[in-house]
Parts: sequence; structure tokens; C-alpha cells
Amino acid sequence: PPPPPPPPPLPAAAEAAGSTGSSPSVGSAAAAFRDGGLSTANALVEAVEGALGSTALGRGDGAESPVVLSDEICLVPGKPVVRVEAAPGNARRIFTGIDVVALGCDVEEMVWATLTDYQNLAKVVPNLVSNTVLSAEAHVGARLQQVGAARLGGVATFTAQTTLDVREYRHGLPPNMEADHLDGQAEQASAREIGAALPLRDGVFPRPYSISSLPHRDITMKAVGGDFRHYQGVWRMQSLPGCAPPGHTAMRLTYSVELSPRAWVPIALIEGNVARTLGENLEAIRDFVVEQGECCQVEDEGREESDEAR
Repeated sequence: PPPPPPPPPLPAAAEAAGSTGSSPSVGSAAAAFRDGGLSTANALVEAVEGALGSTALGRGDGAESPVVLSDEICLVPGKPVVRVEAAPGNARRIFTGIDVVALGCDVEEMVWATLTDYQNLAKVVPNLVSNTVLSAEAHVGARLQQVGAARLGGVATFTAQTTLDVREYRHGLPPNMEADHLDGQAEQASAREIGAALPLRDGVFPRPYSISSLPHRDITMKAVGGDFRHYQGVWRMQSLPGCAPPGHTAMRLTYSVELSPRAWVPIALIEGNVARTLGENLEAIRDFVVEQGECCQVEDEGREESDEAR
């Protein structure tokens, strides 16, 4: 594809931040939006990030992350895989995945039970400041009012209140509710090009980050009110029998979400920190599940074996 056009001229605030090394604030980005539009505010974030280093604002570009996760590959224990893709307008699609291996229990069933225990989600998911169950129906879903938080590189905390409709699909989402899939052979550039042009469609959820011929379960979350102009995502749970050592069970947990904040918040300011926070949530769910009952974490055991091999 042709190279993108150059960004618009930066306001004086961006030049000052680049020369002095000072960090931008949410307020300065909002002011930039008022003065020069969303593209100018995004350019401000890009310029300051360039001056402070790529980790200053926690961008989550995921340039090396796979397009999709195949059940033929077992993920290395530890950090989750995180991928960020552009979407039309002031929006992003974020994909996260982690493998959970545990001893002496049905780990997929335990992850499902954890995510559908709506009253206690805030005890498991670290970025939830509050979680209120407005209504719930067993084996169907719930309506939740949540306040989530993400750090903006030590500068400030981005918080968002969202009312979510949650629906459970024990046998997976109907095909007409999933965006088009990409196979594991899709190239990075073409996948990003497709994603950047794929419109946000209400009720059609982003492609699950995991592809499998095996049975799987899905839970959808869709904003019906709050601080996001658009927010909808899908949790996918699937067994990984080929990744389980003897006496253990293994499963893959992924979360795919597309989000667009209200117009005054440039997505470039928050995308990396939201991506990082989602990854931390997956780690917290994994850690919570493997610590319950007879389940125990095998990550350290695997690391010891790796150390001995080296």
C-alpha cells in the first residue's frame, strides 16, 4: 500500500514536550483535539512518544505477534500474546491470548466458572475498580456496570465506566456474529490492511484470536452505555489436549475486543496501556484458576526443566 500521508503540523505543546522531555497529559491531548482535530491530538502523542522512547506511553503495536493462534502450537508459559490492529476511525482491535495448564482439574471448566461468576469478577480481574451486577440470568448472561482503569505511562490513570451486556455461548458464537476469520498463513501486512478497512459493525464481534476445529465456548461483552462510543469483545475458551503433560489439563483463553473511545480521547493515547492491561487480566485469571483447589501452576516446573536443558 502507498505510504501514509505526513501528519499535520504539531501545535507548540508538542514541540515543547519533544524538546524538554516532559510528558503529555490527557488534558493536553484533549486541548489538541479542540484546537486541531483528532489527527492533531494523535500526532501530539506520536511526537512525544518519539522523544521519550517507545515504552513511555506503553504502545501495544504487537508487530511480531501472530495474526491468529492455532491449536497446533502450544504457547510458552509466561506472558500472554498481545496484538493491536488499527480499525476505521478513532478505533482499535486488540487480541490477547494465554495458555492455562493445571493439575488435577478440568481447567477449561474452571475458567468458564470464573468468568461467569459475575458477582466476583472484581476479585479476579485487577483493572476493575468496580463491578456491579445490574441483572443476571443463569446460563444466559448478565448486565454489568463496570469501572476499569489503565495507567498512562505513569502520567495519569485512564478510567472508563461502561455498562455491558454479557452473553454466554457454551457451544460457540453463531457464525453470523463473528467477523471474517484470517487463517494462520495470513501475512502481517495484509492482515493489518484488512483490519484497517473492516468497519465496526454492531453485534458482529471481532474475530476470535484462536482458530480451532475443536469444541469451544464463547462469552461476549457489548457496551450499551458509558464512556466508549463503541466497545464489544469476545472471550474464547478451548481445550488443548496436545499441550497438557500427563495428569494435567490445558486450555487456551483469548479475548478479542474492538473499542473506540469518545471523540475527545485520541485512541493513540490509550491503546498500548489498554492492551497491556488486557494482557495482565489474562495473567490474573490464569493465576487465580491454577491456585484453586487441586489445580497448581506448572509454569515453574517447566522453567526448571528448561534451565536443566540449557
